[in-house]
Amino acid sequence: MILWTIQPIEVYKLIQEKGVYRCDFEKSVFNDFRDKYDWLVRKMKSKIGNPPEGVSYPVWAWYMKNGVRKKPDLRSERWNNGCKGERFACMEIDVSDDRVVISDFDEWCLILLNGLLSNSEEEGIKLENEYNSLSEKNKKAFIDKNWERVFEIVNLNNGWTLRGYMIQATFWELRKEDIRSVRFFTSAVTKPDYLT
Repeated sequence: MILWTIQPIEVYKLIQEKGVYRCDFEKSVFNDFRDKYDWLVRKMKSKIGNPPEGVSYPVWAWYMKNGVRKKPDLRSERWNNGCKGERFACMEIDVSDDRVVISDFDEWCLILLNGLLSNSEEEGIKLENEYNSLSEKNKKAFIDKNWERVFEIVNLNNGWTLRGYMIQATFWELRKEDIRSVRFFTSAVTKPDYLT
């Protein structure tokens, strides 16, 4: 499966040196969402098997971005990654299908916000009412089942939800032999004042 991953240049150098990259979640800016990532890890284990020894969290890549399946346009990516002056590597990779789990990026963002996944406002209201009527134990099972919709890759754009437009891929590790090509770019994003 052809995918594209954008990583700090240090990750690319690490792969060249060690032959493999594995996610270090402690360096992630998404630590506040650890429970959601733990949920994803459980689902990945059931779909593609357990990770290699020492791997806890997946590596991320794009399967489709902005409704098209092609390499990312670095003219726009330089505005979406890092802070001004930081260097990145956009790697085109080929990872066997049995190592990859694909999911809908927009639906994943709703999961990060503890949302319920629905295809319409009416369904959303119905799901919220049903969820709110459940015991705490049953709420967890309800959410677990509802969130599995993130793996249903369908095209839908009805004013309530956009699905099938941004498709992400997760896998346990990125190996040197997975890399088909690499392009480098420098971020153009100005660091926000609250980060200085």
